[in-house]
Amino acid sequence: MSRLRQLGAHRGPAPVVHPETEPFWRGLGEGRLQLQRCTACGTVRFPLGPVCWRCGSFDHDWTDVATTGTVSAAVTVRRATGDPLWAGEVPLVSAQVDMDLVGVRLPGRILCDPDAPPLHGTPVEAAYLSTDDGYGVLCFVLRDDSRDVSQEGS
Repeated sequence: MSRLRQLGAHRGPAPVVHPETEPFWRGLGEGRLQLQRCTACGTVRFPLGPVCWRCGSFDHDWTDVATTGTVSAAVTVRRATGDPLWAGEVPLVSAQVDMDLVGVRLPGRILCDPDAPPLHGTPVEAAYLSTDDGYGVLCFVLRDDSRDVSQEGS
């Protein structure tokens, strides 16, 4: 199991924690990236939910998953909408990341230069920002091997 690095405190709106997703948020706060795994067919599930999208089973456990992946898409958000707490956080890079080994795509913020969002295929690693209630918020950082990919488009 790879441990997630804590990269400071989350300053945006608190995550909405539902009883079915609470282990995900708690795991992040403990430095672990956990997703649901169907105990009937073994599918790792995201989005999180009460039933397996592949086989329809309601049975699952929580499993630690790989913390590395590659950027599928990334955009720079320059204007805050919704909760006013986002106003102090923009500009920021929001992305979809294809996680290694588990076949799921996770959303999250990439902590990088917002004027140079990473390109498709850029290697990233999951990390987390802590919250006041002991949970964590998923984020990503560029991996050392990402320089090669980010310079290809130059």
